[in-house]
Amino acid sequence: MTSPPDHVEAPLSPAAAQLSAALQARAERITVSRASVMEAFREALPGAASGDNARSTLATLLHEIAEHGIFGLPTSRAKWDAGHPALPEQVRILTAATTRTATPSRLVSWRPELNWAYAARLTASQTQDLLACNHWFRDTHNHPARRAPLPLRERSYEIFRHEKRLDTLITGALFAPGRLTLEQLATYREPPPLAHHKLGDGNTLLVVENSDTYATLRNLLIPSPGSIGYIAFGSGRAFEASVENIAELPDIHRIVYYGDLDAEGIAIPARASINGTQHGLPTIEPATGLYQLLLAHEPTIGDTITNERASSLTAWLPQQHRQTAHTLLAKGQRLAQEATNRIELSIEQDWRL
Repeated sequence: MTSPPDHVEAPLSPAAAQLSAALQARAERITVSRASVMEAFREALPGAASGDNARSTLATLLHEIAEHGIFGLPTSRAKWDAGHPALPEQVRILTAATTRTATPSRLVSWRPELNWAYAARLTASQTQDLLACNHWFRDTHNHPARRAPLPLRERSYEIFRHEKRLDTLITGALFAPGRLTLEQLATYREPPPLAHHKLGDGNTLLVVENSDTYATLRNLLIPSPGSIGYIAFGSGRAFEASVENIAELPDIHRIVYYGDLDAEGIAIPARASINGTQHGLPTIEPATGLYQLLLAHEPTIGDTITNERASSLTAWLPQQHRQTAHTLLAKGQRLAQEATNRIELSIEQDWRL
């Protein structure tokens, strides 16, 4: 279900998009200092930045943004701090938006929603995108029906005649705090559906990354679900957004996750947890017993990642599994959750909640 970082196609998670926008608004040079990164984090995500897991959250989001080719992280260990997980001393801007040009924005009659644009230094491309929004604000003024909320890609097509343009723009400087918002454009990110199955009256939701393992665990749990009230199919990176739908499930007070032990498989629940907590959901926990079984299997070849990345990823795992998982990831190895098959899970019982 997971794909290697070199082929990331899914959009940035909502929290990463907010942080990316705040960072790009501060990017006057090719690098952004640690102090500016922290300021952007506090500005974009004040709740997460003041939470108990602030360091892990920031590390998770920075790595996600880097994997999308928006920012670059240091390659030298000397440019990371000694914390756990490690944080970079600075990040490099890789996108074209770093080239600021004094566009004639002051000559444009901006709508009141865009008054901030008079003082902004915008690229030619940003100015064109903002002009399209300006026209939409003008044309829909005093037309409440035209400002009825629409999903993101429907609104994007209406404004830009391109359904994915807003997917890109919300990660950039135009959507930094104090600038454009989705609310102003009367739009929202529609989370994908979360496939799930009710098992019993327990208050725990078990989310499983891949389809075969989901089916296996569902069938094994139906006769005796224990504390698990629902089981859900995460569907890889889709869960980073579909996690929001958990709020619709009644009486769920705990969310546990089981996925592949590779970079993307661990990043998915960590990112989903950040998004979920912003919607009032409990922190997503690892399904400790299932990972214990998985770690007993022989690993296969995966993608080699840096020690800093491995440190960031394994912070989500339970303490007793972090070092083993760190060593596995740093060696370029992985464990697919399908290794714990139906036969093994039928015999072993310690994984049950």
